[in-house]
Amino acid sequence: MKHLIFAVLIQVSIILPSCSQITRTKVGGPCEGCEAIYESATPFNKLSNLLWMPDWNEAGPRIAVSGIVYKSDGKTPAADVVLYIYHTDQTGHYTAKGNEKGWGKRHGYIRGWLRTNEKGEYKFFTLKPAPYPGGKNPAHIHITVKEPGLNEYYIDEFLFSDDAILSNDEKKKLEQRGGNGIISLQKAGAMFKGERNIYLGKKIPGYPFAPSAKISSGLNIGSNCPAFGPMHVSGADKGDHACPMCKYGSGQGIMVWWNDADINGMLKLAKKLDKSIGQKGLKKLRAFIVFMNPLHRPLNEIRNELTAWANHMRISDAAIVFVPSPDDAETAVNYKINPLAKNTVFVYKQRKVVSKFINYRDNDKNYSDLLGELN
Repeated sequence: MKHLIFAVLIQVSIILPSCSQITRTKVGGPCEGCEAIYESATPFNKLSNLLWMPDWNEAGPRIAVSGIVYKSDGKTPAADVVLYIYHTDQTGHYTAKGNEKGWGKRHGYIRGWLRTNEKGEYKFFTLKPAPYPGGKNPAHIHITVKEPGLNEYYIDEFLFSDDAILSNDEKKKLEQRGGNGIISLQKAGAMFKGERNIYLGKKIPGYPFAPSAKISSGLNIGSNCPAFGPMHVSGADKGDHACPMCKYGSGQGIMVWWNDADINGMLKLAKKLDKSIGQKGLKKLRAFIVFMNPLHRPLNEIRNELTAWANHMRISDAAIVFVPSPDDAETAVNYKINPLAKNTVFVYKQRKVVSKFINYRDNDKNYSDLLGELN
């Protein structure tokens, strides 16, 4: 009997690693090197939400990157999420010191682990990495995520908006896993700082979204629309940073916050709204289509491109405007726009939100319903 039990235990011990490997690829798909997240010398429950990387005291441009990790609803901070990051040194190599073990031999010595606090916050300090030798790949910081109850998976790397190698074509290829990974660095004393919020499950294959969960985004109905100053590329204030609510909030209208890099749908909706304004008149309908620049492209490029499209489509009354990013504190954040939503549409009267559509899909019926909210 003892020999039988021993034989069964051996079989179980052989089967378990295989099952563990299968579980690892269930969420997020294959991920080479993601298991390096388990090589932390500090137990996960002892990790801090602050991390100073091993290269911090070396020569190079110092950066501090911070943000909030949100649950799949896009609004609830996610606590106890472990993040594993690593990147190249100032020569563009994943340099090892010689005593590394496991994946440290490939990822190099510049790597570290941290865990979000109860507010979902994280922050790490390091040197801005150099691109790979040859200049074909933009500088980046790899990141692996391990949230409670799920296996580890990778999300989009941290990239830098001012990187000359990061072309528009490269930006369009990004998967947007975990949300947009492009950060804009701002000078802060002797260093630079940048922000990136992470959205668990976004564009992650096999992620267990609750079927009944509905995404929320935008100001609540009955809320006042705040002032903000976007750049207008069409409409009465073309070429200006006029505040839509300050000038026209006393009337009624529709405000579309568009957070999809594919602008075709946005332009078609803008054209329809422009036609409706021509029929109803500006006293009965104003329309503001706010492009949120989800890929963090240079603002002068956005301005030129949207202006060209507005002129091509002869949009004269509907105001196409744009803001710096989906995380911009003075615009999208004030309107409580969820970056997980492709679009958030408000109907307002006398500056108050009277109706709201999230992930609005344009067709004849939905458009009729949208205009009907003005009556």
